[in-house]
Amino acid sequence: MMERVLLLACGNPLRGDDAAGWWIAEAVRERLSSAEIEVAACQQLTPEMAERVSHAECVIFVDATASAQPGSVSFEPLAEARAAPAALTHHLHPAALLELARLLYGRTPRRAFALLIGGQSFSLAQELSEPARRALPEAIRKIEAFVTQRTAKSLADGI
Repeated sequence: MMERVLLLACGNPLRGDDAAGWWIAEAVRERLSSAEIEVAACQQLTPEMAERVSHAECVIFVDATASAQPGSVSFEPLAEARAAPAALTHHLHPAALLELARLLYGRTPRRAFALLIGGQSFSLAQELSEPARRALPEAIRKIEAFVTQRTAKSLADGI
C-alpha cells in the first residue's frame, strides 16, 4: 500500500498571487492520480483540517508569500509547532495544524513540507503576476517529482 500524500493549497483566489496555491492544486489534480495524492484547496488553514492531516503519511502545504523574491519557489521540510495553537482562532500556520493533529488525534504525518512561491501582487485580481505565473511550472515539477519518487519507493519497498 502506498503512503498517502495530502496536498493542502492555501490562498485567496481573488487576491492576485495569493491564488498560486489554487493554480498548483488544479494542475496537480490533473496530472497525478488520486491514488498518489489527495489535493485540497482552501482560503486558510483551519482547525477542522486536523483530522484530515492526521490520516496522511505526508503533507505538502502550498502557499504564496510576500516574504520571498517574486517568482521564487522553495520546498522545505516543516516541523510541527511545539506549543498548542491559540484557542478560538480560525486561521492556523501549517506547523500549528500539525501540532493540533497530534493533540486531537494522537498522530501526525511522518513528513511535512512547505512549498512557497514568492508573490509580487496580492491586490484584488484573478490573475497571477508574471513572476508568479513563471514559477508555477517549477513548483508543479517539484511536487510531481516528490510524489513520483515516493510512489516508486513505496512500490519497491512493498509498502
